[in-house]
Amino acid sequence: MKNRNLIKITLASLAGVLLVSCSKKSSNIDFDFKTLKKTSNISTKNKKILSIENNLYIKDLVPLKKKDQILSNIKLGKKDPFKEVNKNLKTNNLYLDLKLTGFLNTDLKKYAFVIYQEIGGALSEESVGGVNTNLLPSGANVVSIDSKNKKLIISFENENLTFEL
Repeated sequence: MKNRNLIKITLASLAGVLLVSCSKKSSNIDFDFKTLKKTSNISTKNKKILSIENNLYIKDLVPLKKKDQILSNIKLGKKDPFKEVNKNLKTNNLYLDLKLTGFLNTDLKKYAFVIYQEIGGALSEESVGGVNTNLLPSGANVVSIDSKNKKLIISFENENLTFEL
């Protein structure tokens, strides 16, 4: 039953394609652009109304705060958000390179599964980059693995970096 319906649909679509492809193609399009009306320019009265409306909206705009007002409201983080970043400083790319993927707890050790520069593996609390693992940059070491809170804390360049799952 289903095969008959499928055959009917296929034959109908093929017949439609044949009819369309064999039809006469006409490429002559007769259209006279002279009969189209030109749009009239906006009258001076309409221009005045538009300018009055625009002025009303401009009055409703809130002026920007000054730099001192914004700086006085910032309590945490960067002291001056308007200060230019020194491009000569080395930025910490460990957050970009290291991805935490999971945890494993055994009776003896805790492990954190990570991907560092497209290399995957497990870190333990004794892992030190450049010494006993290639999953951390040189000088970085694992401070703690907290599988309950899904956190991995790594000490790198005198900073404790927290990675969460």
